Amino acid sequence: MVAPDRDRLRRAFRLKEAAAAPAEAAAVPARPEVRAFLQARLRQLAPRRPEVALPEGQDLALGGATCWQRLLRYGLDHVHGRTELRRVLSVDPALVAQRAKQPALADLRLDQCLFLDTETTGLSGGAGTVVFQVGMGFLEGDQLVVEQLLLRHFDEEPALLAQVAERLRQRPLLVTYVGKSFDRHRIAARMALHRVGSDVLTERHLDLYHLSRRHWARQLPDCRLRTVEEQVLGLHRDHDLPGSEAPRAFLDWVRDRSGPLDRVLEHNRLDVLSVVALLGVLGCPDR
Repeated sequence: MVAPDRDRLRRAFRLKEAAAAPAEAAAVPARPEVRAFLQARLRQLAPRRPEVALPEGQDLALGGATCWQRLLRYGLDHVHGRTELRRVLSVDPALVAQRAKQPALADLRLDQCLFLDTETTGLSGGAGTVVFQVGMGFLEGDQLVVEQLLLRHFDEEPALLAQVAERLRQRPLLVTYVGKSFDRHRIAARMALHRVGSDVLTERHLDLYHLSRRHWARQLPDCRLRTVEEQVLGLHRDHDLPGSEAPRAFLDWVRDRSGPLDRVLEHNRLDVLSVVALLGVLGCPDR
């Protein structure tokens, strides 16, 4: 079989000229006014997402900056899942120290505990990862106070970090879930960047993830917080925003107020309550 003469075929069907036309058109750069018009038109045609309002809160002013703050108070008869928060009052410090394999926790005092959970712009380390939301819980009289701090824009970060540092001075024992390897290092990196002094990386740190693994590793499929909540605390989250979606929600909200930041705050609130309830379960002799 004789190979076809492709050049003759192109000439016959005028393909050479047709193929050249798009290349020549692409070589002509779009004029700035045309590009601006097309971009503006694209924004007009794109569906506008509704703005998301934050829950009721207040401005917290510290160190010449402000951030958003919300204080929530729970009676110790509050039931989280099927677990009363009051259980935390029955914690046996010696048992906690044994299960945590940290003898220094044998003198654990609840009035020194700061239950903490954070939301960040990413999971990677380094000073480039911003802690945009912090939830802290602490006992005050016969109540549990949950304090949530939030950046509405990046200039508010010094105020948020200063408030975390102040809470740590008041209650220096951090109680977290995976916080020993994640949350506290993200906070420490941002504090170092802004020259905020704090002892967030102290040796005394109660990470309930490690206690959960030692206590329930053979009973549960895994020891992620969501699994422990469902299997141990009896808490089933409906329509919860996964933590992996929190960074995008925050960045969208900062850009045009459309990100579901209210759902991020709800996710964080439940995390803090779960840490308190879990200490009540893990620190009691009957479990």
